[in-house]
Amino acid sequence: MNVSSASSNLSLKATVSATRPGYIGAVAVDSGGKTSYADADYAYKTYFLIAGGFSVATLNLATGDATGTAWTSPIHQVETATAAGTVTTAGDATITVTAAGLTGSPLAISVAVALSDTPTLWAAKVRTALAADAAVGAMFDISGATTAIILTRKAKASYNIGPDTVDISYANDATLNVAIANDTSAGITAAASSVNTTAAVETAGVTIWNDDIDFEGRALASPSAVHALGIEHSTLDEDGQVINYTIGSEYTGQTEVTTTRTSDVFLSYPHAASILDTLSLISTAETGLAVVTVIGKE
Repeated sequence: MNVSSASSNLSLKATVSATRPGYIGAVAVDSGGKTSYADADYAYKTYFLIAGGFSVATLNLATGDATGTAWTSPIHQVETATAAGTVTTAGDATITVTAAGLTGSPLAISVAVALSDTPTLWAAKVRTALAADAAVGAMFDISGATTAIILTRKAKASYNIGPDTVDISYANDATLNVAIANDTSAGITAAASSVNTTAAVETAGVTIWNDDIDFEGRALASPSAVHALGIEHSTLDEDGQVINYTIGSEYTGQTEVTTTRTSDVFLSYPHAASILDTLSLISTAETGLAVVTVIGKE
């Protein structure tokens, strides 16, 4: 690959307004500047999606080789209730949804049913009512056909990296349940419990993009120097994420991100010998994306 215009820009700025009596006006406080890496001929970017507590991602800065804790693919929980009984008295049926984190749980939802509604007909009305409920709709995708009333837990987060979309799943919720009962209606067969059709598997581990390759997809050569290193940490996880990072024994630190705040680490012309070591990123919990950019010389 040919590298040109390799540089970094670091700028910290704030506008300060006077509040002390007798002082007026505002001043700009800023620092930073542009650094050029004239002899750089080596640049790449590696993406780490890190999920779960104590998952570890590593990048050998001497080779560009990336590794990580084995990835556990997400499986979203599926719960199924089955309608039975033909309506003999028109009125309201009550569908009660119980789930960890569901607002109002156990949440009773009234569904109007008509005389002679078969299980297939009133099950469709239940599906419509569940999908229309704000609390249920925020947590579950509602589906099903004929007599099936299916709730599928939505992804905790979905990360788009290049052409790929990766979902993050919640842990299995043993309390999840959909109960069916008559209220003012009659004829519906009451069912106190639903079936956990698919148990959830919580996403964990590390998945990696651009391992040991440049932007053209070719294997990286080993660098003689790393001129600059950047770590961009972000998350789509509602619970945020904290990552502890180390480079060999010389560099340590911690980043913390939320859905509204990212965290960045930047090193320009680090110590030449100590930087050619292994970068480790260790998640304390939850999920987040760490993007590592390296500029150097072969």
